[in-house]
Amino acid sequence: MLLKVSSSYILAAVTMATDAANQRAETNNLPENPSENWYAYYRFKLGRDSPSEARNTLLVVATLIAAVTFQVGVNPPGGVWQDTSRNHTAGKSILASNKKAYTIFIFANSLAFASAVHVIYFLVIDCPFQIEVCIALGSMCFTYGASIGAVTTSEVVNPGYALIVCGTPFILRLSLQIIRRFKFLDALIR
Repeated sequence: MLLKVSSSYILAAVTMATDAANQRAETNNLPENPSENWYAYYRFKLGRDSPSEARNTLLVVATLIAAVTFQVGVNPPGGVWQDTSRNHTAGKSILASNKKAYTIFIFANSLAFASAVHVIYFLVIDCPFQIEVCIALGSMCFTYGASIGAVTTSEVVNPGYALIVCGTPFILRLSLQIIRRFKFLDALIR
């Protein structure tokens, strides 16, 4: 017995099968339930998340960190002294009277600020207005350093110390690149 089937029926069957396969593939790409494993759910996955979305997210997070750390550097916790006396000077940080706590605070805050600026810098490479953004980042770093210097006495934080802290992310990045290059060269030699 020979069954005669119209070509439109075959086309409809193929289309339905293709749609079903595509729907199964899309279902497999859906992220798992966040309540089961929230850490894995929010991690970057190359097949699911686009690199441009991850880049934009990093840029927003780094910008927020830079803004918060800049603000805290300009207006330190506890504020600044309003009057001058034998023990303190007007305009200097109140927290700086506790040298150990203030040194730890400035170190951590400056390291976070420098790291955020470092991330922003690398994310804007090859983007439009790259030069303008780099000028703004450099100016912001200079302003941050000037404001830290304005609210801190020289006995508490040495200006050279601030340069070391701000240069740490760049030095770490350069060190990692050098190590990777030597490992690559070592692998080529062997």
